[in-house]
Amino acid sequence: MAVICSSDICNVAIFFCKPITIKEAVSKISLFFDFSEEYTYDIVRNFIENKDVFHCEYCGINNFPKNIIIKESDLRYGIHEYIPEMFTYSEIDLDSFRLKSAPLYATFMVNNKCLTNCVYCYADRNTKCENMDFSEVERIIDDAYRLNLQTIDIDGGEFFMYPYWRKLLEKLNEREYKPNLISTKYPIKEKDIADFSKFGIDLQVSLDSINQNVLDKIVGPIKNYSENMQDTLHIIDKYMPFQVATILTKYNADVKGLECMYEMLCSFNKIKRWDIRVGFMSFYTKYNFEDIRIQKDDIEKIQKWIEEKQHNSKLEITWSPSHTVDFFKSKNGSCDFVGGRCSANTIYMFILPDGKVTICEQLYWKDRFIIGDLRKNNISEVWNSERALALANMSQEEYSPDSACRNCDIFDKCKKNMNSCYTNILKVYGEEHWDYPDPRCAKAPRNISENIYV
Repeated sequence: MAVICSSDICNVAIFFCKPITIKEAVSKISLFFDFSEEYTYDIVRNFIENKDVFHCEYCGINNFPKNIIIKESDLRYGIHEYIPEMFTYSEIDLDSFRLKSAPLYATFMVNNKCLTNCVYCYADRNTKCENMDFSEVERIIDDAYRLNLQTIDIDGGEFFMYPYWRKLLEKLNEREYKPNLISTKYPIKEKDIADFSKFGIDLQVSLDSINQNVLDKIVGPIKNYSENMQDTLHIIDKYMPFQVATILTKYNADVKGLECMYEMLCSFNKIKRWDIRVGFMSFYTKYNFEDIRIQKDDIEKIQKWIEEKQHNSKLEITWSPSHTVDFFKSKNGSCDFVGGRCSANTIYMFILPDGKVTICEQLYWKDRFIIGDLRKNNISEVWNSERALALANMSQEEYSPDSACRNCDIFDKCKKNMNSCYTNILKVYGEEHWDYPDPRCAKAPRNISENIYV
């Protein structure tokens, strides 16, 4: 009987990277492997719209996620074409977390300009930079395509204030890239919404209140901002699905105000989700975090209100409180940190408007974390630059004497996993202690404020 090994499973999936009928795919796979069509279908059927995680034995036990092969109509992201030769290797490194030749994902920050002036602003709007010409942006996208980057996402600043946003989406579409989500706080004209909707990209509208007086305190005094943003939501609702995000500070930490906003959002037909988050500490706002942060008592009240709504509401509401409850718990280093895995400088890069590249979207132009310049080098050269490799491969002796990492007995195991969050380290301990342990580590210093939210 014919046998297919785990290393060949990806070559089966390759035949479904573009829309194809099951019958045609089975025929092509059969020819490729020299299998009968009956045997091929017996393999393929396990992966068609599988509702649950499963494992099967093809030359060993293999574990597979849900929904491996789906209908074209259910596709959320761009289509990427693959060929079997991409997965043919003389040797495979299963130990390293950092990719060798290029990242898997990148985000391009189109600008650092905004209409609003949010008190909690997470973006570095203070750095003056010369934006790349659009021809340079096109070259970077072509380079990403050549290197088989899986995703290019878009960030700001304000996306709809970028003069080339249509050309950018057209170029990404040409190279089969589809950003996962684009967020805006901008009152968008109907023609712009109509044009944007044609690209099939998820749109998030960031709106912290519908009370103009509250918005004046959070985003700055912008005439008729609440009215204009609600008009924008009504126009979007005519054209495409969308979601709304709300950041909580002391100014809008009010159940009554959230209830008013909830009622307004429930009037829309195409809203998919309302994401409510606790505002956390930022490096870049001119406001003192202690002066704007939501109080813990208010967090508890709002959480109770959200939980009640989640049980009874047709509108999906997601809730993101502070992650400080996860601090100081891991005794095995970064291997078992609670929360999502950090992708900075392992599979991900963040491209700034002037072409400089940093490892994380919250570190922006902080010199220590700039790994290159795409105006001067290509993606692969930046990814393998001296600075990128130095950050990825710091020896224990390079850590400062007052860092617990310097004398840690599980240093090699922890750092090999590359899962420390530099952003949270800087927020909790300050930039001068950038090489301290991630605060989720049991050996991280405890002398921190209870009022830091990350």
